[in-house]
Amino acid sequence: MPTRLLMGLGLLWLVMLWHGGSMPFPDGAAHTECRGRFFWIWLDKEFLGQSRWSYGVYSESGQYIEVTRHLASQCGFTASTDLHGNPQLRISFLACSVRNTFDQEFSLQLRVEVTGVVGPRVPYDVTISCPLGGPWSPREIICEENYMEVSVRRAVPGITSEALNEDWIAAWPVAQGSLNQVWQIVFHFQNGSLLSMPATRAHSLGYGVNTTATRVLFRAPYGTPQSEIATVEGLEVEVARATVFYKEAWMILMVDTAVACPINSPTVNATALSWVTPRILPSLVLWPERYQDEVAQMGLDGRLIDAATVARNGYTFQTDTRLISITVPIGASGGLLQSAVVGNRYGTRYSINLLLDRHWQGDESDRTRHLSYRPIRTLFSPQMPLLIDDTVAAQGYFKVRLGHFLPDVEFVSVSVGGHPFSRPEAEGRGFDPHEAPNPNGTRAFGLRVPFADPLVQQQYLHGPLRHYTLHLNYTLRLVPTGEAFTQPGVISCDVPDVVLPTFQGFCEAGALALLMTHGTLDRFWVPYVGERPLSQLASAHNYTVSDDGRHFRLAVPLLAAGLVYESISLQGLMARLDFSLRDNKTRSVLASFAIVCTFPMGQLLVCLPNGTIVATVLSQDTQPALDPRRTHLRDPDCGPMASDSSRALFSFPLASCGTTRRFEGGYLVYENEVTFMREGVPAISPIITRDSSYRLTLRCRYPLTETLWVWVQRQLEEDVASVPHRPVG
Repeated sequence: MPTRLLMGLGLLWLVMLWHGGSMPFPDGAAHTECRGRFFWIWLDKEFLGQSRWSYGVYSESGQYIEVTRHLASQCGFTASTDLHGNPQLRISFLACSVRNTFDQEFSLQLRVEVTGVVGPRVPYDVTISCPLGGPWSPREIICEENYMEVSVRRAVPGITSEALNEDWIAAWPVAQGSLNQVWQIVFHFQNGSLLSMPATRAHSLGYGVNTTATRVLFRAPYGTPQSEIATVEGLEVEVARATVFYKEAWMILMVDTAVACPINSPTVNATALSWVTPRILPSLVLWPERYQDEVAQMGLDGRLIDAATVARNGYTFQTDTRLISITVPIGASGGLLQSAVVGNRYGTRYSINLLLDRHWQGDESDRTRHLSYRPIRTLFSPQMPLLIDDTVAAQGYFKVRLGHFLPDVEFVSVSVGGHPFSRPEAEGRGFDPHEAPNPNGTRAFGLRVPFADPLVQQQYLHGPLRHYTLHLNYTLRLVPTGEAFTQPGVISCDVPDVVLPTFQGFCEAGALALLMTHGTLDRFWVPYVGERPLSQLASAHNYTVSDDGRHFRLAVPLLAAGLVYESISLQGLMARLDFSLRDNKTRSVLASFAIVCTFPMGQLLVCLPNGTIVATVLSQDTQPALDPRRTHLRDPDCGPMASDSSRALFSFPLASCGTTRRFEGGYLVYENEVTFMREGVPAISPIITRDSSYRLTLRCRYPLTETLWVWVQRQLEEDVASVPHRPVG
């Protein structure tokens, strides 16, 4: 009987002669270890860079066989990456082309071919030898990432009275009628049907069937037509039930090579992940009532860990009558929490490579070791970075931190008020960009930005309070991938650092004056007189304005536009100057001051913007003097609003007292006149009078596009007998 079953003709098609030389990897570019029943090989990702790589093995005859994805699952090779992204190969001791010395010593010669973006393909050799380590169990099952493997001890046991395996009983007629000296396989299905084929046919379907010095091996990729999905305790298990047999004329060797692997996905929430598997796999346990757990351990990256490590890392490892469950907090030691960016949004992914190693006993001869490798990668979990405000107003600057990020995030630049700064530029401006580590291993990125920096937005509130606003936009980068993302933020602070201006008012001859001592902000505010900007009034209306840097002085002539007339009486004209400082954007009043002055009443005519005419009549306007109390407008009922023996004051709306109007060019002209009620003899149809004749025309001209103040001072001709008509305006 042969001691080794060769891979068959199908594998020969993949064999290539190696004609070129190869070299060992440079120091640090590759690393190998023996772990469990596997060769472990890592390649350094920094060494590979952007290069493509492939790998293969040498057969015992020295021929090179490239390992494809199909061949890997058939022959016991697994290619993946470790937690840090380094390419990783995991190769079973019972894989194809492994040199096996009595199932105790194993060696492998591997070749890795690296092809640069531009350049030739460079081959590197890796040679590794491993001892078995612990003794073989009668049956060992491995649930790898890409295949299921079972190896069964093929030593002939002593005579026993135990009942036969049901699958053996079903396969027995097939084995009796098969050809001699040909390894064959019988697949069993849940509906009771069978499928028999030679081992060479199974090879062509992707299965691996082999024998070693002491064991029979069966390897099945996941998802083959001959495997089935079973539900055990509500969890999915992939099962391939196969019997491998070999017939001689005088003997039939039948080996139960059924294999079952849990395939249910782990469950993940915001804080933890959980991997749950059935405790008893019915297709592997013939007599559940005799089932006994011998040991169950969890491991990481192919190594078993003890209970103290489980507790220290915060894991939960539990076994009950139905299930075995492993729970791992997100971010726990033993895994790797990495930053990620999706759509410019920062988040994390957690990765951990779990191992479940179980030993059980079904009966005295049924001892099984079952290992399941389960790499777990959580989905992208968005994280909201926080802009932490450590500002102390009295210090005179914003102190902020943006966090919290994993160590694989680095600061690139920051935009302050819309202006970008690299780290050196930010340092040069005094922003002090720095990293702020946290006790849990995360970190934040800090800045200090003075309130007085021109890029900080300022807004006066009230009293001494000023509102400072800092607009930031960080640019950060993931160290492993170089992927950049941005994170905006706004922070504000109210600071009582405003010195308000102070005001003094003066009544001068023919003017109202204001003296303002500057504060800290008023140079940025817009001065107003009434409801109009000072700039619109000053030059057009003979304002006097001066500023020596410390004091601002304004003088507004009496009757100039911008003043408010509070009252007019025979005692005087009361005028008010309303001065204010306003926000240049919102025009809201930030500071204000009013000056009120009373000027003696003389001869005047005032056309007020509100459509009122004000005029005075003096007794001395004629010789002999007239009695102002007897004057009136065109409408005799419109007499003075106030009068005495020396003066009369008229104040009346434009549309009253017989006032007329007409258009002259771009003006609307209003006219009325003041006349004197003369006393004569006789009273009716007098022909003799001692009173002067008096008539004063009042004329106001208003531009059609604007209401203006108009005033006149006049000299009256004196005529005892008569005074001709004189318009005034």
